[in-house]
Amino acid sequence: MRLKRWAVVLLLAAGACAYGRGCDCADPERHAGNHNRLPAGNAGAAPVAVPPRAGDGAKAAPVQERRDQTEGRVVRVRDGDSIVVMRGGVGVEIRLDGIDCPELAQAFGRKAKSLTSALVFGKAVRLVGKGKDRYGRELAEVFLPDGRSLNRELVSAGSAWWYRKYSTDRTLEALEQAARKARRGLWAATDPVPPWDFRASNPRRPGGGM
Repeated sequence: MRLKRWAVVLLLAAGACAYGRGCDCADPERHAGNHNRLPAGNAGAAPVAVPPRAGDGAKAAPVQERRDQTEGRVVRVRDGDSIVVMRGGVGVEIRLDGIDCPELAQAFGRKAKSLTSALVFGKAVRLVGKGKDRYGRELAEVFLPDGRSLNRELVSAGSAWWYRKYSTDRTLEALEQAARKARRGLWAATDPVPPWDFRASNPRRPGGGM
């Protein structure tokens, strides 16, 4: 009788073990597969999306244009649209971006220089760089201590043209149209000559222009 009882116990135990090994349903995590398990210590964490690698058909995210911003003090005004800024102990020539003032030999040329001098000479200004022109000068939009744009102030006053060949700034275009309509500054003349046409007729004149 004892042998029969031990045999029954052994058979029941063996059946239970076999059932536990053969049923993955008792362990949901095993049923889902080991590749879905989270590492130890990260239980409950959200899955991390892995970005596609180059060559997988993914496109790179667009990079926003970076515009360098610096500060300096204006130590010289060459003409209406060209100034020298002391930066880091070095004088850097700055060409105002997007505008073109009359040359000094033109009508309103010296008035444009006088206005620029009155607005920025000896003052600390902020520069938003836009690259360099073909003469190696830095192109920039220059901001006055009160936050106004020198470039726009000159166009609005009728002391500069919107340099449409090199600029897509529609604000400068609108300011020029308003100055024309009001006949401010150079627009008081009957037929003002654009500075780029003046330079084309005087190719040996140094400086000025893009």
